[in-house]
Amino acid sequence: MDYLLEDFLDLGITKPVKKSFKHALTDVTRERFGIFVFSDNNYDYDFIPFDNLDKKNPNHFTVDNSKFLKFYLNKKIISLFHTHIETDVNPSKQDIAIAESLGLPSYIFSTKNKESFLYYPENYKPVDLYDRIFIPFFQDCVSFVKDFYFLNFKLNFNTLVKDWSRSRINSNDKLINSIINHFNEVDKNYLKYGDLILFKPEISNLYHLGVIDQDNLLSHHPIGSKPTKNLFNDKMSNKVYKCYRYKDL
Repeated sequence: MDYLLEDFLDLGITKPVKKSFKHALTDVTRERFGIFVFSDNNYDYDFIPFDNLDKKNPNHFTVDNSKFLKFYLNKKIISLFHTHIETDVNPSKQDIAIAESLGLPSYIFSTKNKESFLYYPENYKPVDLYDRIFIPFFQDCVSFVKDFYFLNFKLNFNTLVKDWSRSRINSNDKLINSIINHFNEVDKNYLKYGDLILFKPEISNLYHLGVIDQDNLLSHHPIGSKPTKNLFNDKMSNKVYKCYRYKDL
């Protein structure tokens, strides 16, 4: 597990994520499956491993439907998780179909190249913006901004950006490249509703994202806490790396 530990130190509480990788690497000869779920009345999260009941095809998984449905019907599932043992991390047509049919993200880990991929289906419906806990990947500053645009502007970035996972290397470059593909840079002194703000690394090595909301406040999701709103004052302005405006706003 050491090859990934440092990459996740900046992401908050990552024990369930590491638990999923341990499950993935326990047996690299067959696909592995599990789910990330809300726990402790949705104030925490965990990873639940499932046994693969398919004993014939190593590149396929079958699970206990009754166990899965208990979490699914109670709306406790944050994301699906499964491994690829012979292919790269890109989701297959079946992976996409399953995610779309359930309306759930699918986190894929390739035991072949030790990379990850987080696919959000186009029909994914985000939970309330300001009452969510911090969960790396699934409910962090990046997914907060993604969901903000969907809920406020009906902009579905799940159709534009396919992989929402943090890459093991050059994570900041990947984030910036995704932004400049769809946004134009703007002056931080002339911000308006919907503008995206990229902050310099401060408490971690990763850029932090925020967005200007309807009240001209900075809405964002800090590590380890619930989303918050702050005045975009001079102190906050000094921490800015760059600001962007979606090309169609």
